[in-house]
Amino acid sequence: MSWNERVETLRLPNGLTLHYQYYPEDVSSVVLLYRAGSAYERSGRTGVAHILEHLMFNGSRNYGPFSLYIDAWGGQDNAFTDRDITVYHTVVPTSRVADVLRLEADRMRNLLFAHFEAEKRVILEEYLLSENEDDERLWTEIFAHLWPDSPYSHPVSGWPEDVRNLTLKDVRDFYDRLYRPNNALLTVVSRLPLEKVLGEVENSFGNLEPYEEIRHPNHGMPTYRWFKRSVVRANRPKRFIVAFRLPQPSLRYNTAINVLTRVLDLERSSPLWPLIESGKMEMFNVRNYEYAGGNVLVIVGEVAPTRSPPVEDILAILESMPVDTPAVGRVKRMFKSEFVFSYEEVESVGINVALTAYLFGRVPTLSESLSLYDSITAEDLQAVKRDIISSPVVVAAYENP
Repeated sequence: MSWNERVETLRLPNGLTLHYQYYPEDVSSVVLLYRAGSAYERSGRTGVAHILEHLMFNGSRNYGPFSLYIDAWGGQDNAFTDRDITVYHTVVPTSRVADVLRLEADRMRNLLFAHFEAEKRVILEEYLLSENEDDERLWTEIFAHLWPDSPYSHPVSGWPEDVRNLTLKDVRDFYDRLYRPNNALLTVVSRLPLEKVLGEVENSFGNLEPYEEIRHPNHGMPTYRWFKRSVVRANRPKRFIVAFRLPQPSLRYNTAINVLTRVLDLERSSPLWPLIESGKMEMFNVRNYEYAGGNVLVIVGEVAPTRSPPVEDILAILESMPVDTPAVGRVKRMFKSEFVFSYEEVESVGINVALTAYLFGRVPTLSESLSLYDSITAEDLQAVKRDIISSPVVVAAYENP
């Protein structure tokens, strides 16, 4: 099985971008990514992107509910909405790829918007449930303060009052503006020849009209450093999040971020581990979230009831830690193994191709990706570290009333 075949990228006259990756098994992945996340919502109309994701499964002009077909064909499907994008991903036997493309094209422009009020109630119930999760209110505070100048500042699911007041016209307007071929990336991972896939894509999507003016949100990075702390009063474990707003993604820069993030997350090998040994923290994990407007590196921790989050200690460790330790080589090997294993699942391949193409504009081959991890130097990691210690920082923490 060779994974060094490049992802082929083609563009239809109506603006739809197709990414094709050969996959040797008799199962295929179809991923349709729209630049239509919550950041594209208008003030007072938050939650539109998420409710539209739900409505996309309730039937279009020429077909019934989407998942009924996928289930009948022995496949699986799902979707997710984030700040930049909404993504629909499907896995089916290869013989059904053309059928999935027809379904996707029909719901791109012929959605019925069935069960609108019922889906609003589901969204509001989801919001109430998420508020009971340990970190959800902290994440709301983080994004509200870390991106005050950006449409990233409101929750992906929308503010409850906005969702209650949404009308069907609000959703139709969002759909008509953004669910267009020139605002979508289509990924097909399949053993079908590229010529066959392209023909089916042209048959299904070729006659769909683009939208003339699609304005993408602007998220300028501040040129100064600032620090904000937000306290949420709640009877919860004393959890906290320290978040850093980093520059916009590029392939090499984000590979370096991934390496440094994993080094920080390595438990006993982590520079943060002494805070566990000293009792200043009880647990922690470190993650980086990639957005078109910038990266968000977060440290999520928990402290004993009598302690406060050791924010100053964390910042001091980040400023003084070396970036050329043996842990770096270990982390590179971990990422390379994980990357290779991810190619065993066609769904993972499809989603990875779609997200990589969206964020970075191109998809490297497997061998190029492995070489990229090997090529990351101490200078690359030092550049990320400099950005971390000079970036805007927000801390959100639970305090018991």
